[in-house]
Amino acid sequence: MKAYLFKSPGGVNKLQLADVPKPDIAPDEVLIKVKAIGINYAEVLSRKGQYSWAPPRPYVPGMEAAGEVVEVGSDVNDIQKGDRVIMGAQYGAYAEYMKSKQHLVYPIPKGWSWQEAAAFLVNFITAWVALFKLGRLQAGEKVLIQAAAGEVGTAAVQLATNAGAKVAGTASKPDKLDLIKKLGADLAINYSTTDFEQELRMQWGGVDVCLEVVGGEVFRKSKDLLVPFGRMVVAGYASIPLKKWKPWTWWPAWRDAPKVGVMDMAKGSFGIAATHIGYLTEKPEIAQSVYKELVSFVHTHGIKPVIGKEFAFNELPQAHAFMESRKSV
Repeated sequence: MKAYLFKSPGGVNKLQLADVPKPDIAPDEVLIKVKAIGINYAEVLSRKGQYSWAPPRPYVPGMEAAGEVVEVGSDVNDIQKGDRVIMGAQYGAYAEYMKSKQHLVYPIPKGWSWQEAAAFLVNFITAWVALFKLGRLQAGEKVLIQAAAGEVGTAAVQLATNAGAKVAGTASKPDKLDLIKKLGADLAINYSTTDFEQELRMQWGGVDVCLEVVGGEVFRKSKDLLVPFGRMVVAGYASIPLKKWKPWTWWPAWRDAPKVGVMDMAKGSFGIAATHIGYLTEKPEIAQSVYKELVSFVHTHGIKPVIGKEFAFNELPQAHAFMESRKSV
């Protein structure tokens, strides 16, 4: 089969199509014919050698895809050949065929396209876990969502607004701000022209919940906006400057990594949590229950993923370049 076999870190030229064997499945695994692939910024970081959850090289990148089941293991229940499914895994999606454990294979919501299904899993589960499992977001609370026009951000804006929260989202371009408002946010703040901390202090006084994915000064200002009993959930560090082969980047990477002291939290009576849903994939009961909660909520409120742009399979390097251009939503 054709797949992108990733051998060494670097630029988009490191993503090269190759002929590799079609995956063999274990008794508890499922194989799909891939119809659409979801591209995540974590995969961009992985390509650069900056992602801790990446497997040993060489490997086929990609954490989510939608497709048709073509083979099921002997221990697999409730999944059959021909089913339309969403599949998650640590790697393997940038290929014509992908396999995963049965507990990471989910039915596609009724009426969704392959593209919508492929854009759903990683982003929406990250947002769901951050906002509701860790952030304990309640109706009427004020929530700040950083990078709100991005993959996790657009999911979070939709989930939070439909849960009855007041939502503020940050972005850097007019079209992204328009999208945030269209998705239901009460405030859309251009962080490139406005100090979002000052703006939110003026508008709201502070926030009850923050979903933070950037790090550095954005993390520090977001933390300072938390009111007593507020909660921040860190779900990424997109601004990481680390290049392992360039020692002068090590100090800035450590300095700007999200961190807080217990005494700081004690003085402000706020909490900081963090999530990386990749590590939850090792817990089948949690993975299944979270997906069921999420899909029930999404179905009730008629929510769908935002599809910012589509690329052909042989244009996957261009997809990575587009994500890095900061033009994507």
